[in-house]
Amino acid sequence: MKKQPKSIRKRTKRSIPPKDLTGKRFGKWVVQKYAGEKGGARFWFCRCDCGVQKNVYEFSLINKRSTQCLCCSWAKRSMGHTKSYFAWQRLKQNGLLPKQWQDYNDFQEAVGDPPSNDARLARHDIYKPHVIGNTYWANPKSPSFSRQKLKQSKEKIILGSEMLMNIRKAKTREEMIRCMVTARKAGYKYEMIGLAAGLSRQRAHQIIKKHMGK
Repeated sequence: MKKQPKSIRKRTKRSIPPKDLTGKRFGKWVVQKYAGEKGGARFWFCRCDCGVQKNVYEFSLINKRSTQCLCCSWAKRSMGHTKSYFAWQRLKQNGLLPKQWQDYNDFQEAVGDPPSNDARLARHDIYKPHVIGNTYWANPKSPSFSRQKLKQSKEKIILGSEMLMNIRKAKTREEMIRCMVTARKAGYKYEMIGLAAGLSRQRAHQIIKKHMGK
């Protein structure tokens, strides 16, 4: 009789205990405690000299890829300049800086400093330039910022479409309606047509439906 094959035991992968880094310093990071594993990578809960605390990848600490928090890293790169100063510079380089903000102190007084390191300079109305009352610091995670980004992307679509731009450039109502109907026949959505004409989606739908057969 043939011998039965030996059963193969399933071996469970043993996690190698990490080398204790508690209390050790890596640049401005000081390791507080072990933070566990995620996706096979080890993390340590660290505190930066500036007070920021977060989990840092062990490999980044040992290989000196992470030596400080993002705030300290930004302060080092900026050479003493604030984030609002660099925002002012970008507006100036892109030709978007209004006359009343040619001096940085005037810009800083009107806009102020960003509330967080993630804040970005934005406009309440993207169709208007950066001026007092229209420029503010927005949090990228806030719903208002997300809506603004969506509106900006739609505006890019309009600027890149000859048919939609014809609607916006129309000098008379009749010409605008004719361009709206043409855009609809070409497959453009009522929302985009309405945005190009400065109308709501519902109003654009009503006008096009009324004049489509004419």
